[in-house]
Amino acid sequence: MAMAALRPSVVSLAALIAVSVLLAGMSVAMQHPVPNGTDPVTLSIVGTTDLHGRVFPSEWHGGIAQLGGYLRNLRAARQMDGGAVLLLDAGDTFQGGIESNLSEGALVVDAYNALGYDALAIGNHEFDYGEIDSLSEDRAQPDMRGALKAAAARAHFPFLAANLIDGATGRPVAWPNVKPSTLVDTGTLRVGIVGVMTYNGLTMTLAANVQGLSTAPLAPATEAEARRLRQNGADVVVVLAHAGGWCAEFSDPEDVSSCDNDSEIFRLARQLPLGLVDAIVAGHSHEAVSHKVAGIPIVQAYSRGAAFARLDLTFKRGTGIISARTFPPQAICSTVDQNGSCVTKGTQPPHYEAALVKPDASVTAAMQPELKRVGRWRETSLGIVLETLLTRQRNGLESPLGNLFADALFGATNGADVAIGMGSRRGGLRADLPAGMLTRGQLYDVFPFDNRIVTLSLTGRQLQELLAGEIARRRRGIPSVSGIHVRVTCEENEPSVEIMRSSGIKIDPAETLTVATTDFFARRTRFGSSATPETALASAPLVRDAAVDWLTTRGGQLRAGDLIDPPRWEAVGGDACLNIG
Repeated sequence: MAMAALRPSVVSLAALIAVSVLLAGMSVAMQHPVPNGTDPVTLSIVGTTDLHGRVFPSEWHGGIAQLGGYLRNLRAARQMDGGAVLLLDAGDTFQGGIESNLSEGALVVDAYNALGYDALAIGNHEFDYGEIDSLSEDRAQPDMRGALKAAAARAHFPFLAANLIDGATGRPVAWPNVKPSTLVDTGTLRVGIVGVMTYNGLTMTLAANVQGLSTAPLAPATEAEARRLRQNGADVVVVLAHAGGWCAEFSDPEDVSSCDNDSEIFRLARQLPLGLVDAIVAGHSHEAVSHKVAGIPIVQAYSRGAAFARLDLTFKRGTGIISARTFPPQAICSTVDQNGSCVTKGTQPPHYEAALVKPDASVTAAMQPELKRVGRWRETSLGIVLETLLTRQRNGLESPLGNLFADALFGATNGADVAIGMGSRRGGLRADLPAGMLTRGQLYDVFPFDNRIVTLSLTGRQLQELLAGEIARRRRGIPSVSGIHVRVTCEENEPSVEIMRSSGIKIDPAETLTVATTDFFARRTRFGSSATPETALASAPLVRDAAVDWLTTRGGQLRAGDLIDPPRWEAVGGDACLNIG
């Protein structure tokens, strides 16, 4: 009798549990619907480009941890509707930010792994680091793509380069985790991604690092790889291009009147067969695009981590892409005003996809090991005390810091008659050296590039014409010199140059001189002939290493006056023609 009395309660309890489970399942299904195969699905493609190592916020915008907050919100929105997010980078990712440079991109790769990138297109500046900085590297036969290969091997996503050709094979490069394209399975779609680089990209990096490589035209390489991806089952094909364009207005994606209509990425879109490619994520030009060209949506968002690009593709099985929506570049903000614009000072955090944007702590944590290692290196003393500030002297005739580097070039080159260093502008020195104990990090900030020392064979007359041309050019600043004294006379606003050795002996115009300089400077001069064969560039000393050697050998203390007395440049009868204003 007691058992019979209990039975209805047991049944009721079982029914209650069943109903609860059913309702819970319905709730989950409502929150995270799974498309049935014929329902349209939305693929949100996020594109970044030309980060140049800028991983931290700059005043009121940027920072890749903050980017992670925007991505978290977008991924949550796509999870709610059964869609997916594809995260892509269009190259020039590592070179630029000091911490990224000193880790040879490892810092950024670790952060990108945490962010969940799906692919990265190799840009021209991915080659800037050259050989990997390692004691195990074979210094006799260094691999001048070693740092790039190490970054690719460290990444949890592929590096793409369909039109980057290995001269030894005549085919696209095939290094570990580097390939022409990739297929990404989002769960509902198979997305093919082709990576390409601007056709002239290899001329925009250090020559020593790209010997034996070439670039093929973008359109044929893209078409061939896109067709292969389609044959392998790609539902959607995206081109990830380190090639770009620019537009000024983004209100109407069909209106390209504000754009450079002849930009490289627009030409590529027009050259591709209709329907083969569904979208393009672009880069390289440091500008922005959010437009449709030849039926292909193209997005690109500036540079240095200030913003990201986005486009949404809606796909239906059996039909294909049924809609494509491009978004104006989205600024990455820490705080915003009432209109949602980034502001330097503010207390209102940004919202994205109807949710508060919070920095992604996992990205910050992922960077910590490399940040600590870089910090220890930067603090290492060079064993010399600067008694005074060493300036680049942007508006002066004589540069103490420039002379230091010129002396370092001269001292590192056996048999040099003269050395020509860097000016303080384009391609030159980037910071002053403060007074006090000199560290490796401070010197690196002055010249963060991996340029190498080469020699030119010039006559005295060619050297005169070269220096006169540098003065007249008025854009890079007067280059510093070592081993010579230069006297400039301004004649009707034109410079006339006379060159003497440091001893005061005039250099004969017909005399042949060995000139030490940087590979950057040598490639941009039309005078003389290079005494450093292309094949020897890889083993030529680095400019920055020569400066470290010069300083550590000298040791002790150093003043600005030690580097400008006696002066190396002399203006006769006024300086109207000199670039010192």
